[in-house]
Amino acid sequence: MIIAETIIYVALIIALFAVCDNRYSRRYYVPLKVVCSISFLVIFFINYYYSAKLGLLVWALLACFVGDILMGLYNTYMRKQFIALGIIAFMLGHVGFLNYMCRITNRTSVMVYIAPVVACLILLWMKKRYHLHMGSLLIPCVIYCYFVSTMTLKAVECALNGLTLLGVAGVLFLISDFTILFLYFYHFSHIKNKRAVHYVNLATYYLAILLFIFSL
Repeated sequence: MIIAETIIYVALIIALFAVCDNRYSRRYYVPLKVVCSISFLVIFFINYYYSAKLGLLVWALLACFVGDILMGLYNTYMRKQFIALGIIAFMLGHVGFLNYMCRITNRTSVMVYIAPVVACLILLWMKKRYHLHMGSLLIPCVIYCYFVSTMTLKAVECALNGLTLLGVAGVLFLISDFTILFLYFYHFSHIKNKRAVHYVNLATYYLAILLFIFSL
Protein backbone atom coordinates (compact mmCIF):
# COMPACT_ATOMS: atom_id res chain seq x y z
CA MET A 1 0.00 0.00 0.00
CA ILE A 2 2.74 2.47 0.95
CA ILE A 3 4.62 1.77 -2.31
CA ALA A 4 1.48 2.41 -4.39
CA GLU A 5 0.74 5.62 -2.46
CA THR A 6 4.29 6.85 -2.98
CA ILE A 7 4.21 6.14 -6.73
CA ILE A 8 0.97 8.10 -7.16
CA TYR A 9 2.34 10.90 -4.99
CA VAL A 10 5.52 11.17 -7.09
CA ALA A 11 3.48 11.09 -10.30
CA LEU A 12 1.44 14.07 -9.09
CA ILE A 13 4.60 16.01 -8.26
CA ILE A 14 5.98 15.30 -11.75
CA ALA A 15 2.69 16.58 -13.19
CA LEU A 16 3.16 19.73 -11.11
CA PHE A 17 6.64 20.14 -12.61
CA ALA A 18 5.05 20.07 -16.07
CA VAL A 19 3.00 23.22 -15.37
CA CYS A 20 5.69 25.04 -13.42
CA ASP A 21 6.73 28.51 -14.68
CA ASN A 22 5.44 28.12 -18.23
CA ARG A 23 2.36 29.00 -20.28
CA TYR A 24 0.28 26.44 -18.37
CA SER A 25 1.04 27.88 -14.93
CA ARG A 26 -1.77 30.40 -14.60
CA ARG A 27 -4.45 27.85 -15.49
CA TYR A 28 -3.18 24.61 -13.97
CA TYR A 29 -0.55 25.34 -11.30
CA VAL A 30 -2.84 26.13 -8.37
CA PRO A 31 -5.31 23.26 -9.02
CA LEU A 32 -2.46 20.75 -9.35
CA LYS A 33 -0.74 22.10 -6.25
CA VAL A 34 -3.98 21.66 -4.32
CA VAL A 35 -4.24 18.07 -5.58
CA CYS A 36 -0.64 17.35 -4.54
CA SER A 37 -1.32 18.77 -1.10
CA ILE A 38 -4.56 16.84 -0.74
CA SER A 39 -2.61 13.71 -1.68
CA PHE A 40 -0.30 13.95 1.35
CA LEU A 41 -3.35 14.44 3.58
CA VAL A 42 -4.97 11.37 2.00
CA ILE A 43 -1.81 9.30 2.58
CA PHE A 44 -1.73 10.49 6.19
CA PHE A 45 -5.37 9.71 6.94
CA ILE A 46 -5.32 6.34 5.13
CA ASN A 47 -2.42 5.16 7.26
CA TYR A 48 -3.16 6.84 10.59
CA TYR A 49 -6.88 7.63 10.80
CA TYR A 50 -7.43 4.98 13.47
CA SER A 51 -4.04 5.46 15.10
CA ALA A 52 -3.45 7.09 18.46
CA LYS A 53 -0.66 9.03 16.69
CA LEU A 54 -3.11 10.94 14.46
CA GLY A 55 -3.08 14.04 16.64
CA LEU A 56 0.71 14.30 16.60
CA LEU A 57 0.90 15.55 13.03
CA VAL A 58 -2.59 16.45 11.85
CA TRP A 59 -2.54 20.20 12.50
CA ALA A 60 1.01 20.59 11.14
CA LEU A 61 -0.05 18.95 7.87
CA LEU A 62 -3.24 21.00 7.67
CA ALA A 63 -1.22 24.19 8.16
CA CYS A 64 1.10 23.14 5.32
CA PHE A 65 -1.93 22.38 3.14
CA VAL A 66 -3.26 25.91 3.68
CA GLY A 67 0.23 27.32 3.08
CA ASP A 68 0.46 25.40 -0.19
CA ILE A 69 -2.75 26.94 -1.49
CA LEU A 70 -1.67 30.45 -0.49
CA MET A 71 1.79 30.09 -2.07
CA GLY A 72 0.21 28.65 -5.20
CA LEU A 73 -2.07 31.68 -5.42
CA TYR A 74 0.89 34.00 -4.94
CA ASN A 75 2.85 32.20 -7.64
CA THR A 76 -0.06 32.78 -10.03
CA TYR A 77 -1.33 36.23 -9.08
CA MET A 78 1.78 37.78 -7.40
CA ARG A 79 -0.13 39.46 -4.57
CA LYS A 80 1.84 40.00 -1.35
CA GLN A 81 -1.18 39.21 0.82
CA PHE A 82 -0.97 35.58 -0.30
CA ILE A 83 2.72 35.16 0.51
CA ALA A 84 2.34 36.90 3.88
CA LEU A 85 -0.48 34.56 4.89
CA GLY A 86 1.47 31.63 3.43
CA ILE A 87 4.44 32.46 5.65
CA ILE A 88 2.18 32.42 8.71
CA ALA A 89 0.61 29.10 7.70
CA PHE A 90 3.94 27.38 7.10
CA MET A 91 5.36 28.81 10.31
CA LEU A 92 2.49 27.18 12.19
CA GLY A 93 3.24 23.99 10.28
CA HIS A 94 6.88 24.05 11.40
CA VAL A 95 5.81 24.67 14.98
CA GLY A 96 3.58 21.62 14.60
CA PHE A 97 6.46 19.46 13.36
CA LEU A 98 8.65 20.76 16.20
CA ASN A 99 5.93 19.91 18.72
CA TYR A 100 5.64 16.41 17.24
CA MET A 101 9.37 15.76 17.53
CA CYS A 102 9.55 17.15 21.08
CA ARG A 103 6.68 14.87 22.14
CA ILE A 104 8.28 11.69 20.83
CA THR A 105 11.71 12.37 22.35
CA ASN A 106 12.83 12.60 25.96
CA ARG A 107 14.71 15.88 25.85
CA THR A 108 15.68 18.75 23.57
CA SER A 109 19.03 20.54 23.70
CA VAL A 110 18.86 24.25 24.48
CA MET A 111 21.02 24.84 21.37
CA VAL A 112 18.02 23.88 19.24
CA TYR A 113 16.46 27.18 20.35
CA ILE A 114 19.63 29.32 20.47
CA ALA A 115 21.51 28.37 17.28
CA PRO A 116 18.70 29.49 14.90
CA VAL A 117 19.61 33.09 15.76
CA VAL A 118 22.73 32.52 13.65
CA ALA A 119 20.53 31.40 10.75
CA CYS A 120 18.55 34.65 11.04
CA LEU A 121 21.78 36.66 10.85
CA ILE A 122 22.83 34.67 7.79
CA LEU A 123 19.47 35.50 6.19
CA LEU A 124 20.09 39.23 6.75
CA TRP A 125 23.53 38.86 5.18
CA MET A 126 22.07 36.99 2.20
CA LYS A 127 19.48 39.71 1.67
CA LYS A 128 22.25 42.25 1.21
CA ARG A 129 24.67 39.97 -0.64
CA TYR A 130 22.18 38.68 -3.24
CA HIS A 131 19.90 41.74 -3.36
CA LEU A 132 16.83 39.85 -2.21
CA HIS A 133 13.79 42.08 -2.61
CA MET A 134 11.80 41.32 0.55
CA GLY A 135 10.46 44.78 1.33
CA SER A 136 7.87 44.70 4.11
CA LEU A 137 8.20 40.90 4.29
CA LEU A 138 11.70 41.05 5.79
CA ILE A 139 10.64 40.83 9.45
CA PRO A 140 8.12 37.99 8.82
CA CYS A 141 10.84 36.15 6.87
CA VAL A 142 13.34 36.52 9.73
CA ILE A 143 10.78 35.19 12.22
CA TYR A 144 9.98 32.34 9.84
CA CYS A 145 13.71 31.60 9.45
CA TYR A 146 13.99 31.18 13.21
CA PHE A 147 11.18 28.63 13.38
CA VAL A 148 12.22 26.57 10.36
CA SER A 149 15.81 26.48 11.63
CA THR A 150 14.61 25.39 15.08
CA MET A 151 12.52 22.63 13.52
CA THR A 152 15.48 21.51 11.38
CA LEU A 153 17.91 21.41 14.30
CA LYS A 154 15.44 19.36 16.32
CA ALA A 155 15.08 16.99 13.36
CA VAL A 156 18.87 16.62 13.17
CA GLU A 157 18.94 15.94 16.91
CA CYS A 158 16.32 13.22 16.36
CA ALA A 159 18.47 11.70 13.60
CA LEU A 160 21.48 11.59 15.93
CA ASN A 161 19.30 9.59 18.31
CA GLY A 162 18.31 7.03 15.70
CA LEU A 163 15.27 8.69 14.06
CA THR A 164 16.89 9.06 10.65
CA LEU A 165 13.74 9.86 8.64
CA LEU A 166 13.10 12.92 10.77
CA GLY A 167 16.61 14.21 10.21
CA VAL A 168 16.33 13.85 6.44
CA ALA A 169 12.86 15.44 6.45
CA GLY A 170 14.07 18.43 8.46
CA VAL A 171 17.06 19.07 6.19
CA LEU A 172 14.88 18.77 3.08
CA PHE A 173 12.49 21.33 4.54
CA LEU A 174 15.37 23.71 5.14
CA ILE A 175 16.58 23.28 1.55
CA SER A 176 13.06 23.90 0.27
CA ASP A 177 12.72 27.10 2.28
CA PHE A 178 16.20 28.22 1.21
CA THR A 179 15.17 27.98 -2.43
CA ILE A 180 12.06 30.06 -1.68
CA LEU A 181 14.32 33.02 -0.91
CA PHE A 182 15.49 33.02 -4.50
CA LEU A 183 12.24 31.84 -6.03
CA TYR A 184 10.22 34.76 -4.68
CA PHE A 185 12.72 37.48 -3.79
CA TYR A 186 15.44 37.23 -6.43
CA HIS A 187 15.29 38.49 -10.01
CA PHE A 188 16.46 35.71 -12.34
CA SER A 189 17.97 36.72 -15.64
CA HIS A 190 16.58 33.61 -17.34
CA ILE A 191 13.34 31.69 -16.75
CA LYS A 192 15.14 28.34 -17.05
CA ASN A 193 17.15 29.14 -13.91
CA LYS A 194 14.01 30.06 -12.00
CA ARG A 195 12.29 26.89 -13.19
CA ALA A 196 15.21 24.73 -11.97
CA VAL A 197 15.04 26.37 -8.52
CA HIS A 198 11.28 25.82 -8.49
CA TYR A 199 11.75 22.12 -9.24
CA VAL A 200 14.16 21.78 -6.30
CA ASN A 201 11.74 23.67 -4.08
CA LEU A 202 8.78 21.44 -4.90
CA ALA A 203 10.72 18.15 -4.80
CA THR A 204 12.37 18.80 -1.42
CA TYR A 205 9.17 20.13 0.13
CA TYR A 206 6.86 17.29 -0.87
CA LEU A 207 9.46 14.65 -0.04
CA ALA A 208 9.97 16.22 3.40
CA ILE A 209 6.23 16.06 4.07
CA LEU A 210 6.11 12.41 3.02
CA LEU A 211 9.04 11.48 5.27
CA PHE A 212 7.44 13.19 8.24
CA ILE A 213 4.30 11.15 7.65
CA PHE A 214 6.20 7.87 7.29
CA SER A 215 8.20 8.64 10.43
CA LEU A 216 5.12 8.17 12.62
